[in-house]
Amino acid sequence: MNELTSIGLILLLALLAGHLVKVLRIPEVTGYILAGVALGPSMLGWLSQENLIAMGVLSEVALGLILFSVGSVFEFSRFRKFGRQVLLITMVESAMAAVAVTVGSLWLGQPWPVALLLGVIATATAPASTLMVIRECDSAGPLTENLLGIIAVNNLLCITLYGLAAASIDLTLGLEGISTLESLYRAIFWFAWQMIGSAALGYLVGLMLAAWSSQVTEGGEMLILLAGSILLCVGAARGLNLSPLVTSLAVGATMVNLAGPSRQLFDTLSNTDPPFYAMFFVIAGAELDVARIPAMGALGLVYIAGRASGKFAGAAIATRRLGLEAGVQKYLGFALQAQAGLAIGLTLAVNGRYPQFAPVVTTVVLASVAVFEVVGPTATRFALVQAGEAGLGKPARADVLPAEGL
Repeated sequence: MNELTSIGLILLLALLAGHLVKVLRIPEVTGYILAGVALGPSMLGWLSQENLIAMGVLSEVALGLILFSVGSVFEFSRFRKFGRQVLLITMVESAMAAVAVTVGSLWLGQPWPVALLLGVIATATAPASTLMVIRECDSAGPLTENLLGIIAVNNLLCITLYGLAAASIDLTLGLEGISTLESLYRAIFWFAWQMIGSAALGYLVGLMLAAWSSQVTEGGEMLILLAGSILLCVGAARGLNLSPLVTSLAVGATMVNLAGPSRQLFDTLSNTDPPFYAMFFVIAGAELDVARIPAMGALGLVYIAGRASGKFAGAAIATRRLGLEAGVQKYLGFALQAQAGLAIGLTLAVNGRYPQFAPVVTTVVLASVAVFEVVGPTATRFALVQAGEAGLGKPARADVLPAEGL
């Protein structure tokens, strides 16, 4: 099947799946992912591995658009109000998930580098599917506000923790005879380049986008400007070996804090992004290999149980300590279960950096992602509905949430 046929099939089946899952009262994003699993190499095989590789650029563009929207959470006025509690909750729930997975892995006899890497990857929460459910439920309220901030901060924290874990492994085990000082330099440089360099690139692209948007008023031109800026941002990040995730977040954060016509770009995005988002989740589902699930064994079960329980317990402890609303205390843990893109990206990083640990880490994480990416959106929807926040949102808040369609 050629790529054009594949894209057409993806869009039509995503639309069909979105209607079917409404009958079952599960999130549309879960329907998209399941449609992708059915179409992908692990089941029907209508989308081959070659098709998925060729369409990879579409996924990257869609993810850039999603993270651009996530970056808008960093609006100064909003973050001053929720920033402290969001940071505390994120640190506690991430720490408890990491500790639970790391200790469980050590208990099963895994080497400490493997246990540490699994613990760090377990902290990641998927922003794309979580945002999709928030948009679909049209939710608003304390749980939604905290959840938006957490999924933005969580991924930055996960990248930071991975950098620290990698530095610890490099310094302890050594890299092919490299001195301790050089290992330390490499670790610090990688972390600084990924975080500071990516944020700086995103800031520069955001400034350019904001300045140019003041000269553009027509909707079609706005879309061209936005698409070009996101493509430039993601492409430049890849070329410079930076993090497209952090870069796209920085673009959105820069834009949302600049007054005037720049905010019109978020409205333009909300009206044009559905096809990209649908393709993103169907392709993500097609890339999931369900055959890995039986192979993950006891370590995979420990990873799933440790991550889930750590996020539940961490969210409950932190929200109670802060005295937040009962709905937030009770249901936030459910909304933090989705895991996908960053976890897979860090797994690929482990493959390149630590080939001796890659087989175990890859099998466990990719099998677990297949579980969390299907169960997670349903758990998020359950949390928003049970907290009474579904249907309370204002559709016009396109500067915070992406539009209908993913």
